[in-house]
Amino acid sequence: MTIISILISFALCHFVRELQQLRRFEWVTSFTRHCNDMLKSVPGWSGATGFLVILGLPLLAAYLVNSLLFSGLGHIGHFLFAIAVLIYTFGPRDLDIDVRSVIRADDEEQRMKALETLLGGPVPKSEDKCQAAAIDAVFSSALKRWFGIIFWFAVLGIYGALLYRLANWLIDGDFGLHEEQKALISRLCQLLDWPVAQLLTLSLAIATDFDSVYRAWRKYHDERGHSLFEGNNQFLLTSARTIVMSGHAIKDGYADQIQGPMVAIKLSMDLVWRSLGVWATVLAILLLVNVIA
Repeated sequence: MTIISILISFALCHFVRELQQLRRFEWVTSFTRHCNDMLKSVPGWSGATGFLVILGLPLLAAYLVNSLLFSGLGHIGHFLFAIAVLIYTFGPRDLDIDVRSVIRADDEEQRMKALETLLGGPVPKSEDKCQAAAIDAVFSSALKRWFGIIFWFAVLGIYGALLYRLANWLIDGDFGLHEEQKALISRLCQLLDWPVAQLLTLSLAIATDFDSVYRAWRKYHDERGHSLFEGNNQFLLTSARTIVMSGHAIKDGYADQIQGPMVAIKLSMDLVWRSLGVWATVLAILLLVNVIA
């Protein structure tokens, strides 16, 4: 049921683009500020207590809704709620639409605006830095918008998907959190991202050149002295840049040289789709094994 929910919800998000309009999270601002105003006198609120309550209450609400739907509709209610949660937590925007907006822009001004949206900030002047930033943006967005949700939903169900998305919302926006609360949420995001980034790096290796990805992954850790479990996911971006910018994509029938950020973005998005195909294959195998069992 879990794997089917993932496949159906992702297909709906891809083919019914209007669903992205349902991804509204303005309630997070009012929720966090209301909690801080009402519960600021609670011992440890600015730290671990506030961190647990702010993340725990939405999960409790999801549990109650899921229980009500399960009581009324049985497993169908749980299944439909799981699909709704996945559709809501994918995003907040569709990555392929952001990439397409850059590549298919009608003029340079429109392209620069779309590129700024994809990068989440100013476009670097240097072409090399712009290429690297574009590759990083595509893979970072893929990690946080798609792969992180898929992984934690598969592991913890709707609560894993909600926890992952809520933590990323809270760390990316201004929600009036205390500094210690932000630090704890930032650490949580690192911990949630780490296994996903490792698996995404592995799927990138399987989908492209395994030796090249492994060498980039190994070199990153050796040069920075990071242990395997270091909470830093830059190894994924380093591996992605190596594959795209070093010309290893030639072996897969791509252009002979990387020329400009547009080509780098297109190649990066192609590799994200192929990595997603690896994940989908694994999910399909798990579904088949479960059916046979």
